[in-house]
Amino acid sequence: MIETLEKLLLLQERDQRLQTFLREIEGVPAEKAAFERELQAAQQTLATAKERASQIEIERKRLEVEAEGKRSQIAKYRTQQFETRKNEEYAALKNEIERAEKDIIGIEDRVLELMEEAENLKPAIADAEQKFSAEKTRVTALLKSTDDKVGILQGRSEALNVERTALASEVQTLDENLFELYENLFRTKDGRAVVALEGEHCSGCHTTVTRSTVLEVEARKSIVSCEQCGRILYALEE
Repeated sequence: MIETLEKLLLLQERDQRLQTFLREIEGVPAEKAAFERELQAAQQTLATAKERASQIEIERKRLEVEAEGKRSQIAKYRTQQFETRKNEEYAALKNEIERAEKDIIGIEDRVLELMEEAENLKPAIADAEQKFSAEKTRVTALLKSTDDKVGILQGRSEALNVERTALASEVQTLDENLFELYENLFRTKDGRAVVALEGEHCSGCHTTVTRSTVLEVEARKSIVSCEQCGRILYALEE
């Protein structure tokens, strides 16, 4: 294999690894966002349960105040009954008292329902708190692990980039036009600029190349490209 092609293969291997590292680093924000959404979901479950508990308490207190108001009305109506001498007024006050007493019964029934709901909600809140705490610990550890991974990947990328720069300089020195061709192919062919010739097929686009192309590649004396996709071809070692 000619020296330039050997250098190109080494360069491509470095570029592919760099590409992998950079893609992993670029994917970290989405990965972290997914972890944070999982934590937010657990937090929302807890917040919803606590909010309902708060609503129950507010409604219960409101109903108790309303019931107390009804009792005050009843006391007032009874006083007025003792004071009136008219049968019609007495009967009207009696109806108001009965209506208020009926309202109080309805309010007290609703208060009991709310108290039962609040009691049933306690274990749900405790469970949600436990799950949120566990999820927070888990997600915090995952976020730290992800940040650590980024640091490692960045360190590897920097070291690899030093090797890549040296190889790129060597290829440019040997053949600047070939280097530009390689750069364009790597960018447009999904990181596969230099590919093996497998039998009579380009392993990049999987099309059959001409017999003359096969012979040129196997001769290992020049740079040969696939007629279909333009990738640079090399012969597999026998």
